[in-house]
Amino acid sequence: MDRVHLITLSDRASRGEYQDQSTPLLTSWLEGQGVRTVTAALMPDDPALLEQDLLGAVERSIPLVLTCGGTGFGARDTTPEATRRVIEREAPGICELIRAKGGHPLAFASRAVCGIAGRTVILNLSGRPAAALDQIQLAWPLLTHAVAVLRKEGEAGGPCT
Repeated sequence: MDRVHLITLSDRASRGEYQDQSTPLLTSWLEGQGVRTVTAALMPDDPALLEQDLLGAVERSIPLVLTCGGTGFGARDTTPEATRRVIEREAPGICELIRAKGGHPLAFASRAVCGIAGRTVILNLSGRPAAALDQIQLAWPLLTHAVAVLRKEGEAGGPCT
């Protein structure tokens, strides 16, 4: 996978009240996996801004978009809803794996979704940096497979597609 777009959603970090720790942590890990270009956006928990950024990434044909934050039960946690308005097809198994193998009971409280828009895979991750890193590590083999299948024009998918 050559490109990943990372969107971190946090009202407080976007206002400069604390430093975003998710973006540098995930960027470093992604680069360690051979991702050549990681672009990043930090924004408040605003569904309209998120939808606009997601649609822009889809238009630029970014293979994988990761969001961090906004998947909980708070009134401003609307990342899954904004993501659903952009994706064309859901891929629930990836989030099911993350919730089942996440290692922390609160993983089951995540409302994260994963899906496909055009030739882009979009996955919601936790806003907690350590949890987001655990989640991407769990999902990475599935994500690389999904992107590879999605990017093969005119070819049938693999044995499990």
